[in-house]
Amino acid sequence: MSSFWAQRTASERRMIILCLIVVAVAVPLMLFPGSGGGKKLLSAKEARLQYDSKLKEKTQLETDNDRLKPLIDQSLYKESPEQLIPKVIRTLQGFAKDSGIHLREIKPLRSKRLGNVTKETLSVRFTTDFAKTVPFFYRVDDPAGRLVMEKFNLTASDPKTRTVDVDAQIALYTQSEAAAAEGS
Repeated sequence: MSSFWAQRTASERRMIILCLIVVAVAVPLMLFPGSGGGKKLLSAKEARLQYDSKLKEKTQLETDNDRLKPLIDQSLYKESPEQLIPKVIRTLQGFAKDSGIHLREIKPLRSKRLGNVTKETLSVRFTTDFAKTVPFFYRVDDPAGRLVMEKFNLTASDPKTRTVDVDAQIALYTQSEAAAAEGS
């Protein structure tokens, strides 16, 4: 070993010593890692209390889900979007007629799938007196109905006559085809 060491230059000796120090420090760190962020195990009593509270929370959520499922099913349309959109357009035109409004544009927007439900959105545009918009909005967003007024923009087109330009987004929810196949 002394002949090996004698044949090395000073810079090689320093590099060998430095490598030995790195290995001497790295091997124990790899074999015996320190604590994982100071986490401690819970005692059996604390773990049981947490388990019981989470179990109680889970059962409460399940009972709420079972209670709300029939209410959700009542607010869903069962028809496919292709059959439903013309029917909803006629309904909106009826609401507009009852409110004294002429709908300038009804445009279906992109549908969005949310789990076993498909959300269909319609964009509705019209210009009318401000006083006529409120009854239309109430008819659309009636809790007994299945339509939801998501958002609307009112822009004053003529402040003297109190007419407004309205751009509203109306949503409805249908049971998707995959969920309908599972249910039957």
